[in-house]
Amino acid sequence: MSRVADAIYRQVRRYLGLTPTAQQFAASNLLRRGVVVEMDAGEGKTLAAAMAAAEFASSGRRVHILTANDYLANRDYETLRPALESLGISAGLVTDDLSRDERRMRYATQIVFTTAREVGFDYLRDSVAASPDHRVEPSFDVAIVDEADHLLIDQARTPLIISGEPLDDSTLGEDCQTLAVEMIERQAQYVDRLYDCLETEPDRGGGDSRLLATILLAGGPTGRLASTLDALGTPPRQVMAELSRLNDEDEGSPLERDLLYVVESYDFGGFGRSRLRLTDRGWDMALERLAIHGSAGERAFDTFGAFEVVQTLNAHVVHGADTDYVVGDNGVTLVDGLDGRPMPSHRYMDGLHEALEAKEGLEAHGRAPARARTTIRALMSNYRTVSGLTGTALEAADALARDYGVETVRVPPEVESRRVDLGATVYFERESHLRALCDEARRWNRVGRPTLVAAGTVGESDTISAALQQRGIEHRLLNAANPEYEPEIVAAAGEFGAVTVSTGMAGRGTDIIVDSEVDSMIASRLSADAGADDGERPGAPEALGLFALIASLPRSARVERQLRGRTGRQGGFGASKMIVYVNDPALAFSRRQGDLLALRREGEASVSGTEVRRILRAAQADIETQSAATAEAMSEFEAAIESECRAHYATRRELMGSRQPARLVERMVSDWVGRRTSELDDQRGEYATRFAIVSDGLWHGFGIDIGVFDDSTPAEARRALTDAVMRRFRIHRDRLGAKRLTLAASDACLRAADDLWPARLASMQDMTLSAAIGGGSRRSALSDLSGWIGNSRAAYWDEVEDSAIRAMLVGTDVADSLPMGDNHIEALPDQLAALLG
Repeated sequence: MSRVADAIYRQVRRYLGLTPTAQQFAASNLLRRGVVVEMDAGEGKTLAAAMAAAEFASSGRRVHILTANDYLANRDYETLRPALESLGISAGLVTDDLSRDERRMRYATQIVFTTAREVGFDYLRDSVAASPDHRVEPSFDVAIVDEADHLLIDQARTPLIISGEPLDDSTLGEDCQTLAVEMIERQAQYVDRLYDCLETEPDRGGGDSRLLATILLAGGPTGRLASTLDALGTPPRQVMAELSRLNDEDEGSPLERDLLYVVESYDFGGFGRSRLRLTDRGWDMALERLAIHGSAGERAFDTFGAFEVVQTLNAHVVHGADTDYVVGDNGVTLVDGLDGRPMPSHRYMDGLHEALEAKEGLEAHGRAPARARTTIRALMSNYRTVSGLTGTALEAADALARDYGVETVRVPPEVESRRVDLGATVYFERESHLRALCDEARRWNRVGRPTLVAAGTVGESDTISAALQQRGIEHRLLNAANPEYEPEIVAAAGEFGAVTVSTGMAGRGTDIIVDSEVDSMIASRLSADAGADDGERPGAPEALGLFALIASLPRSARVERQLRGRTGRQGGFGASKMIVYVNDPALAFSRRQGDLLALRREGEASVSGTEVRRILRAAQADIETQSAATAEAMSEFEAAIESECRAHYATRRELMGSRQPARLVERMVSDWVGRRTSELDDQRGEYATRFAIVSDGLWHGFGIDIGVFDDSTPAEARRALTDAVMRRFRIHRDRLGAKRLTLAASDACLRAADDLWPARLASMQDMTLSAAIGGGSRRSALSDLSGWIGNSRAAYWDEVEDSAIRAMLVGTDVADSLPMGDNHIEALPDQLAALLG
């Protein structure tokens, strides 16, 4: 044991009353090697992370311990700070409620407890800061990530965005919303007629298959369609197979001909978002109504209004309340699809969030353009060393190695878990499924065993809660609608007789603890009831520890193991079981659903056994493959945009540091003169005419007269214009000083760049969005995006310099643009505006 490790060992025992285990020391050593460590629940991941952070800090490294939310960051900080400070190591906490100065001070500590969200937004604010003293400068040295697989894999593509002021486009927005709602109503009427045909015209020669396939294409997997398929006894997967066959039987996509939009690439349990696109008929309607013209090949790239229409359609057709988002006092709040936690700091981009607000009847705020953006994956690439801990890392080992270059290692538990993972049962009717969940919860509740019912979505958790309530089973409900009660509900979830219904957030990052006395109480209850004639009464130790009842098929084997891993912590008892519905979102359109239906025997409400488990695992593997393909495709777009963002931020920093006398101004003037007089070199018209155009533009736009040089050559005219502009700047330089004038020029460039950047960022994002609503390939769209970024970069910075020169020449009060921090020269006097007139 090293000297530092020995000191940590002693201080942890002294201040925390804990004795670090061999497993925690092993995990700490792996973290310092930049490894993602898998440790079971209850094995002390928090302490292992703190020990590794202390060793890093002792060697001069700066560490961020990244947790899932502010509550966990604060908990770990308050718990570990005394031990760390006793070692002479400074620790800080960065949460949402801090000022800029407080953030800067706390980031200066050796170990910072915070979240990736806080670090990400501070990084973005620094990237667009008005002056160096506005930056808080988190040190991107070492990141130790709690629940590493969730942040680094599941949330890798989560965008972090700083928005500007809302755009004043309410008229266009109202027109687009009106059109989108009309399209939805017209398509709904058509779909209603299809449903009527199902009822009035019995299937003749496969007609039902065609009707059902068209309904699916028109609106995706809706509740009405699911009920209809149940009544007909038709598997959803069969309908999707028919859709593929019928729509591809000849050119022209025959099922689309009477539709305005189609929904495809179905949800696959939430990993791959359904895709809505306009049909040819829908495009014609949108372009005609919005007075937008262009060839079919141009539609995806020149139609801002059509984007608005598609986003409104997405809000109404694809995105559902209590699944993708919840509505509360704070408006529309997005929900993490994997752990069910609310994400109040996140918003959908490209007008989709505003469309959801309009859908829910909330106050319209207008689309706010992004000023800066990044993703979790891009943010983490800033760190020199990335490591982390989680209970489920091995399944994500390949992705972690590919995306972050980190190794994954499992540290076995100190005591092997006595958890029992029971099999899986699939029910064929929704009511039977709910009844089975309630019966299982009642069975364990009667003997006092704490039970966690894990639902897939907010809506499903509400449904299960209502079913339990109807049967008189007391329970607590935790989901994104009441996250403020998470600590209280999780703390009580391990109590005697507790029944907790929750999305995946319960026990994710916090342990559900079942005390030994709870097990003793259960054993006593069982002993007292031993004489009862009840064949369902379990015996000890079958009934000890937490019971996890998984009510919806997890989207991967890793997520399933997370849920099962809530039980049996630190070698304790526990059990888990899966009871799912055959039309669960992860199964309804899976090619594996037919395999499950084939196992059903007449009169049976459910199936279980080894073959069922194999089929469910295959369905999860399909989802994982779909998710990986989507992530890989979109990561290329994200990388292209991220690269341009970083180049922009770097240029901003250079401008902010440009305080060299004369050189900046001379370069700006030279470039500007070249652009303003470029028309003089055009040989297609009379020189006198070209000169008059250039001269008039300079006089009316900038008050500069070069008319006396009408007989000069282009080179002589450029020299004359350069001399005229530089004379103005030299007068100001002589009166104000070279440094102050250069400061004004660089800050004028910064202001222009900040004004123009949101439009450029929106254009890049619109190019990506067009790939989703158009019909072209991703590869073609990526090529278009990359080409446009490269070709337009120089023109963008030319526009920035032009805007800055105009501000310096036409009398704008540039004193308003100068930062007032301690690191800057005093602001220019108000008289500069008149001098530059």
